Amino acid sequence: MKIKDILHNTDFESVARHMELHYGSRYIEDYRHLYDKLKNFGSNSVSEDFSIIIQAFRENDNGDSEYTETFDENDTSLYFDVSGITSNDDCLYSIIGIDKSEFPEYNISPKTLKLFSYSAILAHCLHEITFLSFD
Repeated sequence: MKIKDILHNTDFESVARHMELHYGSRYIEDYRHLYDKLKNFGSNSVSEDFSIIIQAFRENDNGDSEYTETFDENDTSLYFDVSGITSNDDCLYSIIGIDKSEFPEYNISPKTLKLFSYSAILAHCLHEITFLSFD
């Protein structure tokens, strides 16, 4: 499944609820504008082997970050890492500086699809790709 498939099957209001829960509401209208723009982009060619993966972490009793696969995506004590991954290696790649016009063509990893709702996937991804700028 690709980001564009999730965009066309998820309304912005459900994405906004996740955005506000985890990242605040300050830029919600900017995210709405980007969401609409991404939804209407034409197809661009990207590597079929590149997928988005989202991982959840929580602080353990020692104060260290601990990866978890058992969580409630609405838990505000969690933090999330959004990265790109290929099947050729196990290295994670930042998606912060990606070309936003290519983003809808990215695949979503099966593990991410299993652990997160569509709206949570979009919320975390939108936050990640706009970390430096909405442009």
